[in-house]
Amino acid sequence: MQEVFESVARYFSVLGEPTRLRILHALCQEEQCVNEIIKATGLAQANVSRHLGLMYQAGMLSRRREGTQIIYKVADPLYVDLCRTVSVQLIGRIDTVFTSSDHQLQPAAEVFTGPIPIPANLKEEASV
Repeated sequence: MQEVFESVARYFSVLGEPTRLRILHALCQEEQCVNEIIKATGLAQANVSRHLGLMYQAGMLSRRREGTQIIYKVADPLYVDLCRTVSVQLIGRIDTVFTSSDHQLQPAAEVFTGPIPIPANLKEEASV
C-alpha cells in the first residue's frame, strides 16, 4: 500500500504547481507548440520549457517534433478530468474567476472551458 500512496503523492505533486496548471489549461483543448503555450500563459519561455519538461517526464504530456517545433499534448486525460472536477467544485463557491488569457474578471459560467479557472482572490504568480 505504501507504493500506492507514494505514486499518488507524485501524481498530485505535478498538479501542485500553479504554472503547471496554467500549462495544462492551455493544452486541455488541443495540442500546441511551445510558442503557443507561452502566448496562452503569458509566462517566460525558460519557465514554460522547464515545466513542460517536468510534465513530460511525469507522463502528463506527450510530445512530437514537427520540423523545428515541438508539439505538446495531454497524454493522460485523467489529469484534465481531475482538474475539471476540482474546478467545477470551486466555481460553485465563487461568482467570478480570473482568466489568465485575458486578465479580466468574468462570471464563472462564461469562462469555464478548461480545467483550471483561478479565483481572482487566490491568483498568485508561479515561482521560478
